[in-house]
Amino acid sequence: MTPILLLTLEYPPQIGGIATYLSRLAGCFPEGTIQVMAQKPPRELEIETHKADMESPIPIYRRSLLSDWVRPRWFSGIFHTERFGRKAGFPPAVIVSHLLPMGLPAWRLKRLRGIPYCVILHGMDAALALKSRGLKRRQASAVLRGADLVVVNSRLTAGLAGSLGADRSKTMIIHPPSGFPVDYRPSEGAVARLRERFGLSDRILTVMSAGRLVRRKGFDDVIIALSKLASKGVGFRYLVVGEGPDRLRLERLANERGIGGQTVFAGVLPPEDLAAAYSSADLFVMVPKSNGPDIEGFGIVYLEANLFGKPVIGTRSGGVPDAVIHGETGLLVNPGRPDELASAIGRFVFDRGLGERLGQAGRERVIREFDWNEQFRPLVKAMLNISAR
Repeated sequence: MTPILLLTLEYPPQIGGIATYLSRLAGCFPEGTIQVMAQKPPRELEIETHKADMESPIPIYRRSLLSDWVRPRWFSGIFHTERFGRKAGFPPAVIVSHLLPMGLPAWRLKRLRGIPYCVILHGMDAALALKSRGLKRRQASAVLRGADLVVVNSRLTAGLAGSLGADRSKTMIIHPPSGFPVDYRPSEGAVARLRERFGLSDRILTVMSAGRLVRRKGFDDVIIALSKLASKGVGFRYLVVGEGPDRLRLERLANERGIGGQTVFAGVLPPEDLAAAYSSADLFVMVPKSNGPDIEGFGIVYLEANLFGKPVIGTRSGGVPDAVIHGETGLLVNPGRPDELASAIGRFVFDRGLGERLGQAGRERVIREFDWNEQFRPLVKAMLNISAR
């Protein structure tokens, strides 16, 4: 039988939560039952991508799924899936991870060839479709109504999908697993090198944030909150992992608030260094705020920090309350409230036992509930059943 086709714009070696999520999902399918068609990489990443694809046990095909020359751009995805099917055989089912535009080729394949499909929603994609008017909203609704399975990452995203017309009986909530295996630990050497590189010390609190540096993530609120603690004599090191368009503004803000010397912008770190950063931190903080349809659908980074035994602080925003259990694995604060955030961070400064208790409870929860194979087992089973019809 021809394998199921995973159709996506994001896949490793691209860095990001969705790319990692999809590669973990593909790895949970039995050998020979799934293949990947992913967006062709930019020229500067062609060699790295080719090497990764050659080493992958799963067949990966790179195509220009979004065209720079054809309008609408997603017609290219339709062209390549049709051409691929004619040449290699049409798949028994399709999985897409982007409601729009990749849901449209899947929707078309079902209408023309009866091929069932699954849509994976991440939150913001559904929120954007709901906010839009006219064609995009109609397209999103058509894709979700036609889906044989809709997978969402939180209760919030399930509600958004239902508002767009997704069949609730065909909607499955699967919280994304951690990007690291539950038994993963960085080497002692990697931890020591990272601590030396960024000047981390056991004598003061190390606060860590990780994510794309955009306004919605709330890094500015963390900087303001930490500056308030600094004015009260609290010592700390703030480690910011990630890149994005907001970096220069955040660097200026840290300097203006007088904590530029205590704040380190580490950029994007490779997996072992990222694990070493989590291991070196005392507290993980990410306080996203919804900006219209731009929401935090879940938050894998909270699980990753918990996996390494670290307490976390998140916000009552988007799907974050599904990732952080308030008072058990971390604390939740209201978004856009630096004063409230400063108080929450202060609790960990003056009560190290609190951090140890919440971090340990978080680790136990991740091991118990967020193992890759266990998380994806219902989805894999459902897709194999759909493809066998």
